[in-house]
Amino acid sequence: MTQKKKFRFGDRSNAAPQNGPAGELTLTPEDETNLLDYMSKIKETVDILQYEIAAIKKGDLGVVGEVFERKERALKWLELRTPLIEPFLNHEFSEKLMIRKNLSELKKNIEEDDAMLSRMAIAARTILREFEKIINRNGLSGVYGKTGQKLGKPNTLQMSIDQKF
Repeated sequence: MTQKKKFRFGDRSNAAPQNGPAGELTLTPEDETNLLDYMSKIKETVDILQYEIAAIKKGDLGVVGEVFERKERALKWLELRTPLIEPFLNHEFSEKLMIRKNLSELKKNIEEDDAMLSRMAIAARTILREFEKIINRNGLSGVYGKTGQKLGKPNTLQMSIDQKF
């Protein structure tokens, strides 16, 4: 005998309360698990962001590269799971988990992290631009003396050609 296949919609209708309000979504055990997993991933992501922000404030910029992949994976996981969670954001179970409050905290940390990383990128570009100005300060990619002669090590190939002519 073959077992009857189970579908999620069947689980939802079986879990529906008989006298509950019409149109209200009923949580299945799988939905509850999804909400709990989502909540724990939000907390994990907030912890990663707070760690990175604190490290940047201390001047430990190596942490940025160190946590990049962890942060990327966590945010991608949240992005892919959000459609499973959205229908239940107004549900009583979600309110007990304080998902909305934690999502706003996540948003605040993402914005702070983004602002700090943006300022770091601007500073790095500015330093690079100033460095290039210093290198090319005297034009023609070199430093020239009072007589207009290029200072530094001359290129021997060009010197030998000049001497032959």
